[in-house]
Amino acid sequence: HQPMEFESVDMNVTDQCDMASNSTPASSKAIMIISIFEFLKAHPWGYVGFLFFLTVWTVLALPVTPIEVCAGYVFGPIWGTLGSLTGKTLGCLGALSIGRLLGKSRGWRVPEILDQYLHALRTKPLRAMCVIRVAPIPLGVKNYGLSLVSFPNDKYPFVKYFWSCFLVGLPFSIMWGMTGHGASSLVEIVSRYA
Repeated sequence: HQPMEFESVDMNVTDQCDMASNSTPASSKAIMIISIFEFLKAHPWGYVGFLFFLTVWTVLALPVTPIEVCAGYVFGPIWGTLGSLTGKTLGCLGALSIGRLLGKSRGWRVPEILDQYLHALRTKPLRAMCVIRVAPIPLGVKNYGLSLVSFPNDKYPFVKYFWSCFLVGLPFSIMWGMTGHGASSLVEIVSRYA
């Protein structure tokens, strides 16, 4: 399919019944993702809605991979990648802000046993944040975990946090956008990645 071309999903009755009859939370999530993307691709403001949706999805610490792959399918490899990178980065910044506010108001901190390992994060934050972002840890754990780190004079390196999200997120967004562009349907994507 061509980028930004809005074709209908070839989801036959058998596929729908198979997905609906499996009443697991995973199948419910798959149906929800397909429904949301069907709505987004049919709506004139669907791309803006996608940016908002992925931002909120990321703040809620939900897995972003299936959403990024679906974006590549629905919006094409370029717009899907740009939207994924933008929404995911905004979501990471939102999670950081929420984590900092909640952490400060509730007195949450990084456990003392881990605090001794944070020297690199405090002295070379961009490098350390990039290393953390590449680690095979769920994105929500990275975002909210990094939000609880205290820095000297309470000056959090927000710009370096942004760049770590952007720089590490870029190759993943490209990869997932290209993967989605090569998929045959949203059903195929959610059956593999959701």
